[in-house]
Amino acid sequence: MVDRKSGRQGFARALLAICFVCFCHPAQGAGTPDPAEDMQAQTVATDPEPPEADEPPDQVTTLATDCAADDAEACTRLGYVHHEGDGVPRDDARATPLFARACHLGDMTGCTMAGYAYSEGSGVERSREFAAAYYAFACHGDEATACSNLGLAYVGGDGVAKDPRRATQLFAKACDLGSVSGCANLGASYSLGKGVAPDQRQAARIFERACKAEDQHACYNLGVLHRDGLGMPRDEKRAAALFEQSCRADDASACGNLATLVDDGRGVRRNSQRALELFDKACALGEAESCFTLGRAYQTGKGIERDNARAIELLERALKLDPDTESAADAQRALKAARDEAA
Repeated sequence: MVDRKSGRQGFARALLAICFVCFCHPAQGAGTPDPAEDMQAQTVATDPEPPEADEPPDQVTTLATDCAADDAEACTRLGYVHHEGDGVPRDDARATPLFARACHLGDMTGCTMAGYAYSEGSGVERSREFAAAYYAFACHGDEATACSNLGLAYVGGDGVAKDPRRATQLFAKACDLGSVSGCANLGASYSLGKGVAPDQRQAARIFERACKAEDQHACYNLGVLHRDGLGMPRDEKRAAALFEQSCRADDASACGNLATLVDDGRGVRRNSQRALELFDKACALGEAESCFTLGRAYQTGKGIERDNARAIELLERALKLDPDTESAADAQRALKAARDEAA
C-alpha cells in the first residue's frame, strides 16, 4: 500500500456545531507529534435540539394563534414545524421570521435558531454578522448551543473579529451549560493551544467526557491523542477502537486514520483488503488524503489490481477536494503520469 502522508487542515469554518474537527494524519517518525497535524476542529454549525415530539396537525393552528398572542415558545415550535416540514411543506422563508419573533419575545432557543438561519442563509439572505449577534444574545441568556456556535464564529472570524481566547471562553461556557459539542471544541482548544496554553492531559479529559456523550468528533480526537501518546501513554489499540467507532458514524478522518493503522498492523491485525475498503470509505466521505492514497494504490498495483482509469478518477477527486494538501504536488505528478499512460 502507498504511504499515507499527513494533510494539514487547521481550523475549518463552522457556524453552529462546535468542535474543532480537523486533526489529520501526521507522518510517523521521531520526535513529538504536532497535534495540529491531525486534530479535528469542528467545521459545521449545530442547531438546537428540536421539540421532543412532533406537533399534531391540529396543533399547528393553535401554535399560530399562540404565537400571534406573543407566546415566544409557540413561535419557536411553529418555526420548527415549518423548518422541518412537520405536517406542512418545508418553508424556511416562514420559519426564520418565526424564530426571530420568538427571540424578540425572549426565547433563547428561537434566538439560536435565528442565528443558525442567518449563518446558513435559510429563508433569509446569509449574514454572518446577524448570526453572531443572535448567538451572542442567546449565549448571554445561557443557551449552550449558541455559546458554542458563537465560539466557532470567533475561531473563524465569521461576523466577528477572530479571537481564539474569546472562542475558548465561549466553548468553556457552552461545555459548563451541557453542550457536548462545546466540550469537544474546548478540548480541541487545549490540544491545539488556541486561546489557551496547550495542555494535552486536559484536552484528553475533556475529549473523554464528550466522547462518552457520543460526540464522534471528540472520540476521533481522543483517538489521535492515544495513537500519538499525547497527554497519555501511547495506546494504538485504544486509538484503533476509537477511530472504528467514529468511522462507523461516517467521520471521514477517522476512517482514513483507521485505514492507516489497519494497513500497518498497528493496534489491530494487519489486513490490506480492509485497509483499502476503509480508504475507499474515507475518500467517498470527502477525505482528500485517502483519495490520494487509494489512487496511488490503483496506479501502482500495490495491494490491489492495477487500474489506471480508476487511479485517474481518484487522484482528480483528491485534488478537487483539497488542492492545497501537502500531498497535492505528489498527486499532480501521479495524475500526469497516469494520464500520459492512458494517452
